[in-house]
Amino acid sequence: MVHILSIVRPLFLMFENIPVVGPIFDWLEGAIPLSRWIQSAVDFINNLSFAEQFLGAIIFGLIVLLGVFSLIKKLSKLIIVIAILVGLWLLYTNTQG
Repeated sequence: MVHILSIVRPLFLMFENIPVVGPIFDWLEGAIPLSRWIQSAVDFINNLSFAEQFLGAIIFGLIVLLGVFSLIKKLSKLIIVIAILVGLWLLYTNTQG
């Protein structure tokens, strides 16, 4: 069984010299049984038949694809609003000067 936090821990080595980060990371390793949850999910998926795994992969892919499209829609609207606000700001700051 692979301990997921042992994979993530090298990413936090750059913060090793900060005295607060080490104890917090150790506490999180003990408090959240993340590796157990991931391992039980992997075991559950491995026990499914190929057809069930394939159907689950299609459903998961569809959910991810729809989520990405929704995120793109929201970000494009945000970019348009920001562009309009920057344009108005430039317009009013140039006419007052």
